Amino acid sequence: MTKRKDRLKALFAGAEPQEFPKDLETKSAKTPPASQAAAYERKSAAAKTSAPSPAPIEQEHPPVAERPRAASGAVKAMGLSLGKMAEEMKEQSGERIVELDPAHIEPSPVADRITLEAQLDDGFAELVESLKTRGQQVPVMVRRHPDPAKAADGWYQAAYGHRRVRAARELGIKVRAIVRDLSDEALILAQGKENSERRDLSFIERAFFARALIQHGISRAMVQEALSIHKTEMTRLLQVAEKVPYPIARAIGPAPKAGRPRWLELAELIDGEAAEVIARDETMSDTFRACDSDTRFKRLHARLLNRRSKRTSSAQVVKSSAGVPIAELKGASIKLARSVPTAFSQFLASRLPELLDAFESEQAKDKTSG
Repeated sequence: MTKRKDRLKALFAGAEPQEFPKDLETKSAKTPPASQAAAYERKSAAAKTSAPSPAPIEQEHPPVAERPRAASGAVKAMGLSLGKMAEEMKEQSGERIVELDPAHIEPSPVADRITLEAQLDDGFAELVESLKTRGQQVPVMVRRHPDPAKAADGWYQAAYGHRRVRAARELGIKVRAIVRDLSDEALILAQGKENSERRDLSFIERAFFARALIQHGISRAMVQEALSIHKTEMTRLLQVAEKVPYPIARAIGPAPKAGRPRWLELAELIDGEAAEVIARDETMSDTFRACDSDTRFKRLHARLLNRRSKRTSSAQVVKSSAGVPIAELKGASIKLARSVPTAFSQFLASRLPELLDAFESEQAKDKTSG
C-alpha cells in the first residue's frame, strides 16, 4: 500500500516513479547502449556481403523502447488500483455514509438549540417537506454511542444534524449519516464548527450553548474555537446567558432577527425578581404562545421596557454633585445605582440612625417655630 501511495504521489507531482514493476520493463531497456551499438555495427558489415533484407534486421534488433511507454504502463496499473486505494483510505478515516434508524440516534450531550419542539421551530415544517420531496441532501454526523451496551444494540449519538434526524424520525425514513470515532471534545468541536460555518444558530442559542459547554468542563479557549468567536464576544454571550433565565429564553425561542444588541438590552430589563415575574406571566399567555419566535421576543421586550418607563417616571432620581445618578427613590424605597461603590451601602446604613435623628430634630423645630 505504501509503495503504491508513493508512486501515485510522484506521478501527480509530475516526476517519474523511482521504481517500476519488473514485468513492465522491456528487454531493450535492460540492454546497455554500448552493446546495442556493437551488435548493430556487426550486422551492418555482414549486410555488405550477404545483402539480407532489411525486415529481419529490423525485427531482430528493434529500436530501443522509450521509457515513457513503460511509464504509461505503470500509470495504467496504478490507475486500476486507485479506486481500491480510495476505498481503503475512506474506511480508515471513517468517512462512510450509511443509512441509520433515526429512532436509535440520541442528541449530543450538549444541546446547541434552546427549542427542540417542532411547534417552536419556525423552519421545521419546511425541512420535513424538503426531506419528503427532495430527499436528504446533507448527511448528519454521528458517533457510536459511548455507552458500550447501547453501542452493542446499534445506538448512536449525534454531533450535528439534530433537526434532520428529528425530521427523518417524523417521516419514518432512514437518515444518511457519517459515522466517526469521536471523543467528547471532538464531538463538541465538530458540533460547534458545523453550526458556526452554516451560521445556523441565533445569538441566544450560541449564548446558552457556550455556557453549557463550559458547565461540561470545556475550556473557554476551546469553546471560542468551536464557535469561531473572539474573547469579547464570548464574554457577551455568557453575560446574556447568565442574566436571562433559561425557561424564559426557551419560551421565546431562537428569535433570529433579534440580534446581540436587543438580547443584551433584554438582559438588562430582566433586572430583578419583579421583572422576572412579569416576564414569566407574559410567556404563559395564549397570545404570546401563538406568535412566532421573533414576535414573542418583541412582545416581552416591549412589556418590560414599558414597565421600566413607568417606574422611572414615578421615581425620584438623586444625582451626585457631578450630575451622575446615584440613587432612585420610589415611595419608601431607595435603590442605589450600579455606579455607586458597594461599600457605600454599608456606609449609608451606618449613618441612617444619625440621619433619622437629625430629621426628627428638624421636624420638631419646625413645629415649635410654627
